[in-house]
Amino acid sequence: MNIDHALQYPLKDLVLIGSSFLMIAYGMFGMYLAYRKLEVMESHLNKCRLVEFHSGFWGSSPRGRMLRLGAVYAALVFTKRNARRGIIDLQQVQDFPKGMKYLLHCTAIFGLMWITAAAIFYFCYYLTL
Repeated sequence: MNIDHALQYPLKDLVLIGSSFLMIAYGMFGMYLAYRKLEVMESHLNKCRLVEFHSGFWGSSPRGRMLRLGAVYAALVFTKRNARRGIIDLQQVQDFPKGMKYLLHCTAIFGLMWITAAAIFYFCYYLTL
């Protein structure tokens, strides 16, 4: 099997394969962060009420860890809004390690690419019927 054979598939099949790959990559990368880096991230944001609430509320199930990871990401992305609401410590968010921040951004980009590929597949599939 060479690349010419793979490129002969219809567009919707190629988008489906790409979307499946992105979904698997997003899930694996998210689980890696949730099980290996989450506690470290939460310790850097231990004065943020948003992160503290979610860490106590959701627990340590896989779903709970992913939701806690989402709370950490929300604290980092919506900094001004959360600071106005008083649910984050602005200094802790600014001192958050850049490497971990980039890992969280990569996870969000994988998710956005997966949603985009899934939407393209949906439109390609229903437009060719």
